[in-house]
Amino acid sequence: MFTRAFGKVGVGGLVGFRTLAWLILGITEMLIISLLFDFTPGGAPHHNPVYYVTRAARWVAIAIPMLILLTWTERQAMAATWAALENRGILGPALLVNLAIFAVTAAASAAFTAHAATSSTPPWHLLGLLGVLVAAMAASLLSIIIPLPRLASLVWTWRRQTLIAGGASLAVVLLADAALHLWEVMSDATLLLAASILRLYETNVVVDHVERGIRVGEFGVLIWDSCSGLEGLALVAGFVTIYLWAFRNELSFPRALWLYPIGLAASWLLNGVRIAALVSIGAHVSPEMAVKGFHSQAGWIAFLLVALGLMTLSGRLGLMANTSTSVRAQSPDLAPLPGRFGATVTHLLPFVALMIGSIAMSAVAPHDRPVYLLKVILVGTALWVCRRNYETWRAAIPATSLAAGLLVGIAWIATSPTSEAGHTLGQWLSEIGPWLAIGWLTVRGIGTIVLVPIAEELAFRGFLYRRLIQRDFHLVGPTTFSWMALIASSLLFGVLHDRWLAGTLAGAIFALVMLRSGRLGDAILAHATANALIFAWALVFRQWSLL
Repeated sequence: MFTRAFGKVGVGGLVGFRTLAWLILGITEMLIISLLFDFTPGGAPHHNPVYYVTRAARWVAIAIPMLILLTWTERQAMAATWAALENRGILGPALLVNLAIFAVTAAASAAFTAHAATSSTPPWHLLGLLGVLVAAMAASLLSIIIPLPRLASLVWTWRRQTLIAGGASLAVVLLADAALHLWEVMSDATLLLAASILRLYETNVVVDHVERGIRVGEFGVLIWDSCSGLEGLALVAGFVTIYLWAFRNELSFPRALWLYPIGLAASWLLNGVRIAALVSIGAHVSPEMAVKGFHSQAGWIAFLLVALGLMTLSGRLGLMANTSTSVRAQSPDLAPLPGRFGATVTHLLPFVALMIGSIAMSAVAPHDRPVYLLKVILVGTALWVCRRNYETWRAAIPATSLAAGLLVGIAWIATSPTSEAGHTLGQWLSEIGPWLAIGWLTVRGIGTIVLVPIAEELAFRGFLYRRLIQRDFHLVGPTTFSWMALIASSLLFGVLHDRWLAGTLAGAIFALVMLRSGRLGDAILAHATANALIFAWALVFRQWSLL
């Protein structure tokens, strides 16, 4: 059945299984060692060896994704080389050696922590031994999946990309440390910017330069490091870097490098606007809304505005070298057609609208429920704008999609928390009256059952799953199977939901529905069926936590 639906998995699938098991083992070992090693000495951090160990771990954590990004266009060649070099199985002497070294390292970590907790002098002489054990554990872990000489040959083959990734990640770590010393300067500048914006329309702005505080009336805020704008600048710089690399063939260099100063300046200005709006909302509307809603979401709203603005400006400022005509996808339903928009915009615009609506709701919490109408309008408008780029969905309703949707819906309901403590939706519906309650539930039903499944399936199964297989994703058939794409797209779909594990499994089922039939519309139907069952259950049994 599996072979008939997806075709022969081949070496790529086996590589995925072995590598996934190896990654789980490595992450588990590292987490256990991190939990057992609990030591925070006083004094200057540069005199603490642990400081350098954590920086090295951060460097590796950044370097690996960078290396993947740099070698993305050559991933098929790398996968073939990896498959040729790696061990045929992870069970064997290498695994036993790794487990033995891990056990000794874990015991040493626990002993070091216990000694440090009961002694005034840290056992520095044991720290070197522990460092050797950790290095040996890492080496033994690598030798499980691939012998170290073969790994060296693989690194040498892609030495240029490895050096670039290592150097760039080291620069990121060093700049991050340097940025910690710049936040005071940035906070002062951000304070002046926010105060200048507030004085444009507020008459009683009070600024405390010593505490870096700003107040209007009885409501004020302090501009700490998290409000200085450094995080936003880092996010924008990272986004621009990824965008320039992903679309390097379409962008015109060096003109495209103007996106860096434009994006960084826009991010800093919007951060000032965010703080000014936060103070005004707290002073004139609701301190609770300002602190619990707007403060936590306005930063992401600003980042989305900058990201979307930069992508739009790429074409308007003549930064694009050329524009390619959209190629028709191989999916027989809901597939982009040559028209006003390309395949990427067609698949992602409804989801971007969905995210903007969700962030807007969070920004006005706890008064967010009426704003759900805005989310419906945004997603509906995005789908309407792109309607000419979609084919008509077929009329047949496959039983497989319905069954998969019912399965996901039942599992979601069965694993949901039974307690309704803290959920006030039922009380709010009773307070607004029956007609408004019916109207709101109708809008919520349209969004939950119709619009959300279309937007999410277009983004995760229609775009992301196929984009992970090939850069020109619209050329990838909807029956093309890839373990990496299935796992990664399902995990990201799960992270989007509060219950990430259940969301990940649901995303995998929706992907399998599409792969089996070759139609994205079947995945949308399964998703809509699951949401309809959950929505109906919440209404009938008043389990409002499901909505």
